Amino acid sequence: MILDFIRMSWRGIKTRKARSTLTVLGIVIGVAAVVALIAIAQGMQATMEREFEAIGYDTVFVIPGEAPQGMQAMPDRMRRLAFFGGGSEGAVLDLSRLKGLPQVEAVGAIRTETAIITAPGLEGQGFLRVTGLSSGITQGFPSYFSGFSLAGGRGFGEGDEFVVILGPKVAEDFGVSVGDRITIENKEVEVIGILEESEDGGMQRGLPGDPNYGIYLPIAAVDSLFGEPGKVSLALVKAAEGADVKRVSQLVEQAMATAGTPVTTTTVQEMAEMATRMLSSVQAVLAAIAAISLLVGAIGIMNTMYTAVLERVREIGIMKAVGAKKKHILSLFLLESGLVGLIGGVLGVIVGVALASVAGRLISGSMNVGPMAGGFSFSAVFPAELIVGALALSFGLGALAGVWPAQRAARLSPVEALRYE
Repeated sequence: MILDFIRMSWRGIKTRKARSTLTVLGIVIGVAAVVALIAIAQGMQATMEREFEAIGYDTVFVIPGEAPQGMQAMPDRMRRLAFFGGGSEGAVLDLSRLKGLPQVEAVGAIRTETAIITAPGLEGQGFLRVTGLSSGITQGFPSYFSGFSLAGGRGFGEGDEFVVILGPKVAEDFGVSVGDRITIENKEVEVIGILEESEDGGMQRGLPGDPNYGIYLPIAAVDSLFGEPGKVSLALVKAAEGADVKRVSQLVEQAMATAGTPVTTTTVQEMAEMATRMLSSVQAVLAAIAAISLLVGAIGIMNTMYTAVLERVREIGIMKAVGAKKKHILSLFLLESGLVGLIGGVLGVIVGVALASVAGRLISGSMNVGPMAGGFSFSAVFPAELIVGALALSFGLGALAGVWPAQRAARLSPVEALRYE
């Protein structure tokens, strides 16, 4: 009997091709919007989680200075993240206090400045950003410096000061190779290494900018060239194995406050949790917006099925006259409206997957150009529950939209239906 109902439902859909097509189109648009928007949001969340995991949930970021006065009323976590996003000009910090904490495994410092540089390949002088790295920071935080791989030369060693490691593009612009010299702030420095080129202009997870154009010195050299020894733009702290990272973050703030140099800290875990909450909220809003399209599609199904009932009154009367019961008529029209929804759902999923895939490539491409170019890899995510849920929702919504027309059809009197012209 079920197969008979399916055949009859399909025949009913085919006999109203134009109307059925328009009705299905409404469901296609709604389902495609839901699938595409949720898949993109899921992809963003997966990408962020992957990046945070790569940096390491045991890492604490330390920014010199307290949060601005206007942020003091914020919840603690929001205040930390808001200030972290703004950054600071840097300050002199005694990081040796942190190295003495038993809960801390490693400490690293980064200092960035703008320097006057001359090189064989430059016409005149260039005003470029240079980045000072503390000793051992690339080894202590390998994931943070994932793009710091050498194509030639060597890395920084003990006792190095006036030496520099260049990104491949800036080395080409300078017209130098390993062993050559450039001048930074009127001081000659030797090029001891050149980084591997990132084909997509990849951005390291930690250092700002494109490493292809990076200029890196030991932090001691930056201190010597610009003064203020011990000045830090950003410090990294790795929690010891088994230590509570949040507690380590608090201890860092307390230690620096005791030294008279207040800092603001945030952990990778806090950043990940905040990002997840934000993305979840965005995902819910996007899904709600897309659901409006589905609601419009459901109204279209209801209208189509109501009209079908009016057109098929005599057919319903004949079915009842030969023994069809109310439940059979009800089931037939519910199945037919559900099939309309399911057809729209299948096509909508296909369209949604295609749209999300294209959008994923566009998003990934847009993040890998310009000054913020990075090794950013993004793709939409299509979990099985999203696909199955979209199909079930479309079928269920279609069937639900057909309840009223189906009930009206089931209540028709056989005698009145047979008289209907």
